[in-house]
Amino acid sequence: MYSLGVIVILGLLCYVCAQNKTDQTIYLHQLPNTRQTTVSFGPCRVVFNPQCPDPDVTFFMYSTANPENPEQIFMAPHVRETNLDKTAFDPSKPSKIIIHGYNSNMFLNGLTELRKEYLKTNDYNIFAVDWSPLNQAPCYPAAVWNSRHVGTCTAQLVDRIKDMGASDIHIIGFSLGAQIANFLSVALRPYKLPRITGLDPALPGFITASTENKLDRTDANFVDVYHTNAFMQGKAEESGHVDFYFNGGSIQPGCWGTENFFSCNHHRAPLYYAESINSDKGFWGWQCPSYQTYLFGGCPPNEVQVLLGESIDKALMGTYMVITSSAPPFAIGRFNTSFSINRVKYAPPTPPPKPAPLMEKYEQEVLNPSIVEEDQLFNEILEEQNKNANSLPSPIYYDDFGILPNYFYNEFHNNKIV
Repeated sequence: MYSLGVIVILGLLCYVCAQNKTDQTIYLHQLPNTRQTTVSFGPCRVVFNPQCPDPDVTFFMYSTANPENPEQIFMAPHVRETNLDKTAFDPSKPSKIIIHGYNSNMFLNGLTELRKEYLKTNDYNIFAVDWSPLNQAPCYPAAVWNSRHVGTCTAQLVDRIKDMGASDIHIIGFSLGAQIANFLSVALRPYKLPRITGLDPALPGFITASTENKLDRTDANFVDVYHTNAFMQGKAEESGHVDFYFNGGSIQPGCWGTENFFSCNHHRAPLYYAESINSDKGFWGWQCPSYQTYLFGGCPPNEVQVLLGESIDKALMGTYMVITSSAPPFAIGRFNTSFSINRVKYAPPTPPPKPAPLMEKYEQEVLNPSIVEEDQLFNEILEEQNKNANSLPSPIYYDDFGILPNYFYNEFHNNKIV
């Protein structure tokens, strides 16, 4: 991973020097090896000989006592000292450490929603890691290079809260922040974190990375991973004890046609997770043998479902598929497949049931009575419910009437769309 990053970074350095028509040359072996050196070129900052604490990696704590105005956490170098004892930190309460990704900061919308949802009903120690000076665009290779350093400095924070008696520690990383959780875990060895949650872990820079250099199930006692933009900004491979793929894993309902299409898909991960904290319906998924099986159409929905998100069963393992709504609230709760073609395919044929009042109501109030062709009706339903439906990389199955895509039947019914 790092060899490519070094090449790109040095290439950028050379380019900047050429643009500035300077004869200055920077050699890695000439950088001081006794203290941290941060090399800047434009908005890009690259850390060599990293040391913690680092003023470019800062920590802030939110609590019910300080829900809007966080307290900054300071740590002394080389000694296990901190100002935690002078803050609202309570080691008896669960601690959540939230790490943002590339080209953002601790105030990213989805992560702000996370903090708010946690503090609505319970009292937590919510730590926000801000490493924005080290991840500015267009310097992605530099951000990947710096990510190990950020993980090491965040491990220093974990050590301090452990020293004060905290035991319920949960790391939540979004995008590149999810990969930082791996470096944090490595820096803490032999101690093992209770839980890491990866929200669409970053793909670029980690495609061929070893397990020592990317988030995987060995990084904590329980690792749960949520995929919303697989193959693009997020990784597709299973990375945790349990992996959830939303709406096919790559393209999210409601994002198609938006101005920031890729960003919309990627940033759904923290929004889904934030909603899971206090959702009445909850997000539910059905199990697949693997993500590849799903992509090849071998894993249709079924009624054996598990709850995911904040209240997940930590004994859970495997790969699961999840369906959401296209707009908040995203959770649709448990869904049934009573109208699924799978019942006809795998069970003895049964007489066709009486047409559901739901469909009669839909035909009367929404559909043009002149529409008689099934493909026209199907397109009308998709247009009204979810203009994104045909982007799912999995077959759309029909109900016994051959009219309603059963993937979305329960969403129609429960959310009273018609």
